[in-house]
Amino acid sequence: MCLIVLLGLLVPRVALALLWLFEKTQGKFDPWWLGLLGFLFLPYTTLTYVLVHLYTGASPDSVVHLLLLLVALILDTGAWSGTRRRRREA
Repeated sequence: MCLIVLLGLLVPRVALALLWLFEKTQGKFDPWWLGLLGFLFLPYTTLTYVLVHLYTGASPDSVVHLLLLLVALILDTGAWSGTRRRRREA
């Protein structure tokens, strides 16, 4: 699990693909397209959601779960703003 978390910090989409291939992530997203949208647009948030549900079994009502998802959402939006800033400078 530690290797997946470290890999997820660097390349979250690769970590999500590895989890999908080697773990039982089926059923984590009720409509399948939510997982696909998360993979494309919010990879850190999706990875956090899957890891929390896969390894801790925490309920969505948990405060810790919500805080982890909030931190992951901030990472995703930070990555978007950094990319936008680099495009403007170029």
